[in-house]
Amino acid sequence: MAGDLERVLQKLEDAKEFARTYHFEMTDDYRALIARVEAMPRNQSGADKSGRWIGSYADAKAWLAAVKPAPPRK
Repeated sequence: MAGDLERVLQKLEDAKEFARTYHFEMTDDYRALIARVEAMPRNQSGADKSGRWIGSYADAKAWLAAVKPAPPRK
């Protein structure tokens, strides 16, 4: 278990270093898309955001067909 913890801590350090050096630049098209999404009525202050998207039977069936369960651990 100590080895697992060391491995996880090392991966977190690697991720921290990557985040420090990563450079992300948004294009004008991407900024325009963000503005359109933010302007939608459902994204405005006071809009009801308590509902859940339930999806349809077809969506659930497609998801179940695409996802394969992992084999049980021994």
